[in-house]
Amino acid sequence: MKLRSLTFVFILISFVTFILGVWQLYRLNWKNDLIDNINNSNNAPKNFDNNEQYEELITVSLSNDFDFIENLIFLESKTQQGRVGYHAVLPLTYNDNFFSVINLGWVSDKDPEKIKNILEEIKNQDSFYAYTRHLVDKRQFFVPENQLDDNVWFSILKSDLERHYKSNFNSRYYFVLFDPRIKPDINPLAFLRNNHLNYSITWFLLSLSSVIMLLIIRRKSNG
Repeated sequence: MKLRSLTFVFILISFVTFILGVWQLYRLNWKNDLIDNINNSNNAPKNFDNNEQYEELITVSLSNDFDFIENLIFLESKTQQGRVGYHAVLPLTYNDNFFSVINLGWVSDKDPEKIKNILEEIKNQDSFYAYTRHLVDKRQFFVPENQLDDNVWFSILKSDLERHYKSNFNSRYYFVLFDPRIKPDINPLAFLRNNHLNYSITWFLLSLSSVIMLLIIRRKSNG
């Protein structure tokens, strides 16, 4: 009975870890596609058209017809080169209507003055570059819920934005600033950690180890 229970446990562990390894390979292909999107679209950013459909992380050119309003929100617990800070997020309006938001990138603290310098640089250009993200309501599994009453934000979610700003957002996308003319040190790939191959190998090794342990236990039991 004990051997049967151990066999079941090791088979279950081997199966689960194998599935997790396969899932990480899927994530690896997905992440590589995102990186290709960035690299390919950076060469010739197209003018943004809200009626078009864009994949994730396509670099587009936005005209300065958009207006920026000063009601900033800050995404918590964002890191850059080992330092913990925030992502500054600013609403975009068009013809006095809320349209979308733009992530202006990492800042060390919640100082609005630092954002004004970026906005001045943007306004000095006829257009600016940003890459697209889908504006949805799907929160990642391990990300905490936004605390709207305390103005504490962890992710950009459409319904939370509309509740916070008391307005509808007309775009299917939000944007992340990517313009070397405005922020020369900006790196659009900095947040795309691509460790999925390492994770996949780890899970497959755990799966294989479980099988080996099971074979050793059964051999000793039969011996």
